[in-house]
Amino acid sequence: MRPPAGPPPEAILFRASSLSTVDLFGVFNASPNPYVILDLELTIVGCNDAYLRVTGRTRDDIVGRNMFDAFPADPDTPGGRLLRASLAKVIAEGEPDEIALIPYDTSRPGEAPAMRYWSATHTPIRDGEGRLAFILQHTTDVTEVERLRSASAAQNEAGILNRAAAVQAENVALSQQSSQLRRLFQQTPSFMAMVEGPDHVFTLVNDAYSGLVGYRPDLIGKPAAQALPEVVEQGFIALLDQVRTTGEPFIGRAVPILLQQGSGGLPEQRYLDFIYQPIREPDGGVSGIFVQGHDITEQKVAQSELERQREILRLAQEAGGVGTFVWDLTSGYIAGSETFNRLYGLPAESPPQPYERFAKAVHPDDLDRIVRAAPTLEAGVKPNEYRVIRPDGSVRWLQRQGSIIRDAAGKPVQVLGVSFDVTDRKEREAQITLLAQEAAHRVKNMLAMVQGIMAQSLRSATDMKQAREVIGARLVALAEAQDLLTRGDATAAAMGDVVAATIRLHNDGDGRFAVEGPDAQLSSKVVLSLGLMLHELATNALKYGALSVPEGRVEITWAPVAMEAGAAVAFTWRELNGPAVVPPDTRGFGSRLIERGVASNLGSHVDLDYAANGFVCRAVIPVDG
Repeated sequence: MRPPAGPPPEAILFRASSLSTVDLFGVFNASPNPYVILDLELTIVGCNDAYLRVTGRTRDDIVGRNMFDAFPADPDTPGGRLLRASLAKVIAEGEPDEIALIPYDTSRPGEAPAMRYWSATHTPIRDGEGRLAFILQHTTDVTEVERLRSASAAQNEAGILNRAAAVQAENVALSQQSSQLRRLFQQTPSFMAMVEGPDHVFTLVNDAYSGLVGYRPDLIGKPAAQALPEVVEQGFIALLDQVRTTGEPFIGRAVPILLQQGSGGLPEQRYLDFIYQPIREPDGGVSGIFVQGHDITEQKVAQSELERQREILRLAQEAGGVGTFVWDLTSGYIAGSETFNRLYGLPAESPPQPYERFAKAVHPDDLDRIVRAAPTLEAGVKPNEYRVIRPDGSVRWLQRQGSIIRDAAGKPVQVLGVSFDVTDRKEREAQITLLAQEAAHRVKNMLAMVQGIMAQSLRSATDMKQAREVIGARLVALAEAQDLLTRGDATAAAMGDVVAATIRLHNDGDGRFAVEGPDAQLSSKVVLSLGLMLHELATNALKYGALSVPEGRVEITWAPVAMEAGAAVAFTWRELNGPAVVPPDTRGFGSRLIERGVASNLGSHVDLDYAANGFVCRAVIPVDG
C-alpha cells in the first residue's frame, strides 16, 4: 500500500518540534531496542548497537551478509521456519508481521549451541515512490522470561507467554491458510472478481480476470463502468444493477462480449460462461457481487468451425448422393446421415436403426452374393454393389465401403462407411450391354434379311436383269429402314407410313401383306420403337415364319382403343399359311428386345402368341391423334 500523498511523515514530525536538527542515524543507533535493517534479498544493510549487544556480534560480523548466513540455523527447525515465513510474508504482502515467540540459536559457528527465545516484529520500509525497499526487524530477547515460565509451568500455564505462544500458533495457521487461499484465488484458471457498492467498485480480481480484460492497470478501486467502459452499452452494467436490486444471481451461457485488448487495440469478440452471484450481509442486503466464469471463445470458435465443416460435408454428400454411416458393433445399431437414410427410403432424421433393418432391405438376389463375398468383417467393408428394395417398392443400386475402428486391444468396435446411389450407372451399363447385343443381333438379322431378299427376289424374277433390279431396290429400302432405326432422332410420322416403309422390303405386290387401320400420328419415340418392332417381326417371319414360304401371308391391323394415359391403338401382327409354329424353349434376344425394350419405350405391354396356326403379336401403341 502506498503512503498517502503529501510531505513525508518525518518532515511533519520534526518540523513540529525542536529536534529537526537531530542526527536521525544517531537516534537509531542510540535506541535501547534492538533493530536490524534487511534488503529484499535478506542481506543485513545496517543495525544499531542494541542489536549487536543482544546478539553478541560486531558490525563486521554481520553487515553485508545474508541474515541466515550471519545467524545460521537449520531451516527445518521451528524457529527457522517461523523466521523465513514471516520475512516472506512481508515481502509478498507489504504488510507488517509479528512473531510472538521464536526459538533461535544465535551462537557462533564452533560454539556450544545456545538456544534463545525472541519476540520479533518485521516492518516494511518503502522508498520515495512507495515501492517496498527494506525490512526493519525489531527483536527482543525473552529467553529469561521463557525460562522463568518453563521453571514455573504449573503457575504460569495460563500466563501471558503461554497465551502468546497459542496466539502465535493460531496466527501462523491462519496466515498460511490466508496465503494459500490468496494463491488459489490468483492462480485459478477461471476468471474471478469482486465488486462492491452501487457503482460496482472492483475490490478483488485474479490473474485470469486481468488477462481477460487485457491487463488493464489499477482495476482495484475503480467502478466497473469506468474500468471497462466498452461493456456499458453491451448491457453488463445493467445486469450488475439487476443482481444488486433483485438479489437473484444471473447465469450466462456462451454470452458474446467485445473487450478492448491493450491501449488503442481493437475490441475482440469473446464468448463467456459466467455467473453474477450476490453477496448478502447478515441483514439480507446485497453489499457486493462475486463474478466468476470461463472464457469459452476457443471452444465456441472450434464448435462454429465444426458446424461449418459439418454443413459443407452435408452439402457435399447431398450433391454427390453420398451417405455416411457409423455401425456400432457392440449395440448392433447403425446411425446414418440424412443422405444415407434417404438411400434406404427412410426419413432423413431417422434415429439409429438395428443392423437387421438395413440387411432386410437388400434385394434377395444380392443378399447371398454379398454374404458369400464377405465371410469376414474385413472382407465385408471392401467396396461392393447391391440392390435395395425401398419401403415404396422401388429398387435402387447402391455401392458401399467402410473402415474398421478398433479399441486399444485390437477388437473391432465400429465400422465407419459411405454408401452412394449407382442406379443411373448400372442402368447405363445395362443399356450399353443391350445395345451391344442389339447391334450383334441386327447384323445377324441384316444378313438373314439380305439372304431372304435374295431368295425371294430370285424366286419371283423372270431373268437376271429383273432380279438384279429388284434386289437393288430392296437393298436400298433396307438401308433406308435401317437408317430410320439407328438415327435415334426420328421425327413424328403417320403410323401407316412406318408400316409401309417396313413391308416395302418384302412386298412384291402379290398380296402377301394385308394392312388396315385409321390415320394415326406417332411421336418420334414411338416411331423408332414401332419401326424396331416391325423390323424384328419381319426378320423373324422371313427366317422362320410366314414370309419364309411362298404361300405365307401377314395381316397388320390397328384400331382405336381406350387408354388412361391418352389416345392409343390396338396393334396386331398376324401370320397366316406359314410353317407350323413351335413355341421356343427359350426366349431369343429378338423376343426379349420386343417384350422388354420396345414395350418399355411404348409404355405398354407387348404380347407374343405362338399359336399353332400362326404367330401373332399384339401391342397397345400410344398415338398423338
